[in-house]
Parts: sequence; structure tokens; C-alpha cells
Amino acid sequence: MRILVSSVQRDSHPTGLCRAAANHIRAMLSNEVVSSVVLAIGPWQRELFRILLGPCEAKVELINIDIKNRSIPRNVWYVTTLPGLARRCGADLVHLAYPVPTFRREFHCPVVVTLHDLYPYDIPENFGFPQYFVNRVILRQCLSAVDGIACVSNSTKSRLDSIFPTVSRRVPIVVAGNYIQTASVTPAPPAALVGLILGGFLLTVAQHRKNKNLDILLRGYAELGSRGVFSGPLVIVGSEGPETPALYELGHSLGMQDRLIFINSISDHELNWLYANCSLFIACSSIEGYCLPVAEARVAQARVVCSDIPILREIGGAQCVYFSLAGNAVGNLVDAIQSSLVKEAIETCTDVQLLNSVVLEQYSKLYAQVIHGQSMIERIRFRRE
Repeated sequence: MRILVSSVQRDSHPTGLCRAAANHIRAMLSNEVVSSVVLAIGPWQRELFRILLGPCEAKVELINIDIKNRSIPRNVWYVTTLPGLARRCGADLVHLAYPVPTFRREFHCPVVVTLHDLYPYDIPENFGFPQYFVNRVILRQCLSAVDGIACVSNSTKSRLDSIFPTVSRRVPIVVAGNYIQTASVTPAPPAALVGLILGGFLLTVAQHRKNKNLDILLRGYAELGSRGVFSGPLVIVGSEGPETPALYELGHSLGMQDRLIFINSISDHELNWLYANCSLFIACSSIEGYCLPVAEARVAQARVVCSDIPILREIGGAQCVYFSLAGNAVGNLVDAIQSSLVKEAIETCTDVQLLNSVVLEQYSKLYAQVIHGQSMIERIRFRRE
């Protein structure tokens, strides 16, 4: 099977969507779920995917799309040009890395999409007005057009069923999770941090968006210092976003800007080193679709503190310590961090091979279902003609 994966998006540095797409491609090829992959990206993403794909890049046919890196040109390209590209490259299936405008009748082959979250409905503040309304329209249109949907978690599937209850009666839907890429190179500390974090550090991996609640983390970190509980730095890995100015201002007002380390671009082997060497990994999100960093931190056997929301319970399991966002969220977080730091680390082994096998099984199932459905449609059409 030859698939075309489309991941033309604005980012030129690692984000959850980009990393999930690259991990998916590596998994599909390494486990021979597909025979070949064509990856459509913007020229501004070329170096990013070269790094994310690693040695697997040689097995991927990369196509640079010559458009401006702006929202309207990207969306127009998906509508007007992607169907023709799929036909020219001989794709048996098109896999959209995230929801985009899709007119199914223009494609000669099945189209599936990975649904990471329902953020345009669940947290419109991430986008602002009127952009969140546009995102809702695109999400609704895409889900009504595709032949199959892969939800990254049971929580995402539940929200899909709640907001779009008829979709599951129209197309096959699987819960596939995110493929967790194990380190292919020796972990190494980020060059900018060498010598700064020898005494231990706290770590979070999150974009600077409202649902990540990084303001709660910063206030909790300040309170840890005032209690004399932890004096090491806080490392925040994630791309800048709407909350970035407020986070820098908050850090300055709390007088701890010298102990905050913001990193918005990092390689996988540097990230793996941070997971393995942090004193504690923290996720404070109020809403998530999957949260790959929590899964990766578990695999690295890091101590993990999470907000107590269903999706993080789903991913974190019994290995994590949870705190409530209700009431005094900052105090709840500090108490959870304090108890986690003094608690003896539990040696647990997350069976990443088992988790990944489920992901591969579900995607294989979805691909087979939509390909079979397309074949049935073509046979019916042939008999009518």
C-alpha cells in the first residue's frame, strides 16, 4: 500500500502534531504496514522533518509544496491541489495529519484523518475570535467528508461522539493513540543547559496555550521556592503561543526569571535526556487530546505529576501522581510535587512495545476498512456502467 501523508502546517520547529506525524510514518514503514510513503510538507518544514524522521527519511518521498506559509494559502492548497497530487503520486490512500478542508469527491482514493482533539469547541481561547469559528467550520467539514477517523484517545473519541454524534454511524472510527518513538540515538543534554541543571530540575513540555495552565505551574514553582522545597530550575519545552508574553511577565513579577529556562526547539535525543534526568515531570493541562509528553515521560521512568483529568488518567495510569485543578489548584500542585519529590521512586516498566502494537493494529484496521470500502464502491460503479 502506498500512502500520501499530508502535514503542511505553519510550524518549522517541533510541535505535538509534527512529532506525531513523523512517529506515525516511521512506525508504518518500520513495521511494513505500508510499502511506501509520500510526505507533503511546506519548504519551511524541510529541516524539521529531516530531523524528526531521522534515518527513516531515506525511505520517504518528500514533496515540498511551494506556497506561502499563511493560513489561507495552506487551506486553499488542501482544497485545490492535494487531490491532484494524490492522483499523480499513485496513492492508494491519503492520510491527513490533522483536520483540514477536504472535498472527498475530488480524490480518487480514500481519505482518513487523525483527530487529536476538539479544541475549537472545548477551548476556543486558544485561537481567539474569529479564528476559532473558522477552525470549527473546517473541523466539521473535514469530519463530514473523510472515509475514516483515527482518534488519539478514548477521551477524544468521547468528545467526538458528544459534539458530532452521527459521524460514527457514517464512517469507521478507531482509537489508535500516538506511536511512542524509542530513542534511536544516545540521549544528550541540550547544549544551552550544560552546567545549569546538575542539581536537578523540574520539567514540563507544553505549548504556551491557555489549556496547558503554565501560569499555575509558574506560581506553584514560586511557592516551592518560598517553602524551601526545591531550588533547581524549571525547564519549559514548547513552542511560543498566545500565552507567551503573559508567562514571561509572570515569571518576572514572581522574581524567578533567572530560574526559568524556556526552550522552543529541541531534538528528540535532547528531549529524551531531559525526561530521563529530570527530578520531576509535570503536566498541568485542563484539556488534552492525548499528551504525548506524559507517555514519553512514563517510558523514561520519570516521576510524573499530572492534573487530574480523564485523558491524563488514561495515559498516566497508576504510575503518576495527580492533583486537582478545582479549588486551590496552585496549592494542590505544590502538595503533589512535594510528596512526589520525597517519595521513593517506583521502578516500573512501561511496555512501550505493547502500546505501539495497539497503535499499529488500529491503524492497520482503519486502512483496511476504508480501502475495502473503496473497492466495494468501485465494483458497484463498474457493474452499473
